[in-house]
Amino acid sequence: MNKNQNISMAISLTVVALMVGSAEILREKEIIFPEITAVAMGGLIAPVQSWNTSRTRLFAAIVSAAVIGVCIVKLTTEILVLKIALGLLAAVGIITLSKTSFVPAISACILPILMDTKSQIYVVSVALMTSIILLSQKILEHLGLHEKYEFSPVKPNLQLLKLRAIQIMTALVICILPANFHEIFFIAPPLIVAFFELSNKGSKLIKRKYTLVLLIAAAAFTGAFTRFFISEKFGLTLTLGAIISSAVIFALCRKCKLYFPPCCAISTLPFMIPQLAIVKFPFEVTVGYIILTLAAVMIQKYNSKLE
Repeated sequence: MNKNQNISMAISLTVVALMVGSAEILREKEIIFPEITAVAMGGLIAPVQSWNTSRTRLFAAIVSAAVIGVCIVKLTTEILVLKIALGLLAAVGIITLSKTSFVPAISACILPILMDTKSQIYVVSVALMTSIILLSQKILEHLGLHEKYEFSPVKPNLQLLKLRAIQIMTALVICILPANFHEIFFIAPPLIVAFFELSNKGSKLIKRKYTLVLLIAAAAFTGAFTRFFISEKFGLTLTLGAIISSAVIFALCRKCKLYFPPCCAISTLPFMIPQLAIVKFPFEVTVGYIILTLAAVMIQKYNSKLE
């Protein structure tokens, strides 16, 4: 398994290099899609695929969410929290209608809203990078180097719809203050994805919530440190910093035997933010994740009482 994971990690790091390198060469930050490292973790590096979805539905969900996110920025209100609300409703709707559990689609939709991205280059990058990961997954499966996942459609019953409504409302309440003061790292898209993962009914991740806090913090500080020292202080490329940051988190997840895709996206996010925001990034991300984790624990307790 270690050999197979090494191959998967090498492919994933190559995708990171391609993505960030293209953004640097073309001077288009919209090409950087941090959630692709999460897709790589959940679809390639994890021994078993992290989400209940097929490749076709995963691709359709993440690209549709990206398109809607950009359209919300272009066509709707200037009030950030309302745009976030529209994004959450749209993304969760896509996940529900696709009958999957692929919650990273939320990040694909919310990221352009928080970053005020209006360029279709973002959508093209999401589609292209996701295609590379999914094609790599298919090839590895064909070669017997990755376990195949048998997709089983998630039927949107009343219980699931109630849970989704509670998750959306809770996330929105938490988003109000950060959105109002534009301190968006408290509600970085991968953190919202993590919240949905943790608060899902029967989530096993909630049992390792303390380890996950440490992983998210490690990812945030690793990403910020490598961006600051490698790419800014030493004047080396963003690409090198992103590769090092991703490699550290991939290895750390494997060491902990906890393949948590959102922490991988967090480690890549610092490479698309303004330089002046690097210092506060890891602190706000860590605090934001702790708040969202507490909210997820409360939802899990509420779910338990209903059973």
